[in-house]
Amino acid sequence: MAKERRLSKETFLRIAELAGLDTKAPHMEDLYPFVQNVLQGSAPLDELDLTQVEPAMVFIPGQEQ
Repeated sequence: MAKERRLSKETFLRIAELAGLDTKAPHMEDLYPFVQNVLQGSAPLDELDLTQVEPAMVFIPGQEQ
């Protein structure tokens, strides 16, 4: 059974701040449980066995116009 992990509110607010969001906005109270639900429904990426997978070595830089 996979252990349950929760995104703490402090971590959520720090990530939101780093993303340029106003952490004092009232909608942050609605956004926090929404983000928790999205993360809970995501695949448990830390449980994937990637030992035989080579990293993607493709890099295509943006073209200047």
